[in-house]
Amino acid sequence: MKAEGKALFLRNLPTELVREAKAAAARRGETLTKFVAEALARSLGAAGERAAPANDLQDDMMWYRKHRPSLLRRYRGEYVAIVDASVVDHDRDFAALALRVFSRFGNRNIFMPRVASDDPVVRLRSPRISRR
Repeated sequence: MKAEGKALFLRNLPTELVREAKAAAARRGETLTKFVAEALARSLGAAGERAAPANDLQDDMMWYRKHRPSLLRRYRGEYVAIVDASVVDHDRDFAALALRVFSRFGNRNIFMPRVASDDPVVRLRSPRISRR
């Protein structure tokens, strides 16, 4: 991303945050303006990445359904973490798996189903109307 040559004013931002941004820009050999502009672009998804996470999750869910038979042979009863149509980690303990996967991939949508031969059946009772 090219800086437009305009002045950057960081008024009313926490002083510590501005110091950290300046230090990070200096470590990278960039101007503060360029550093902040790139950080904002990444945060806002300026490259058209806004819709991607939801689509990634749907794609991973479809991949799981398609490959369930082979996953059953290898991971039956375990939780698997699926990212970009591949199993990146697995564990019997969901919490341990989630900690590892989110520390590795950061805050993003990750499909982590328990590999079972069929989908769990959920029964919801319907309220009944009493007629007297």
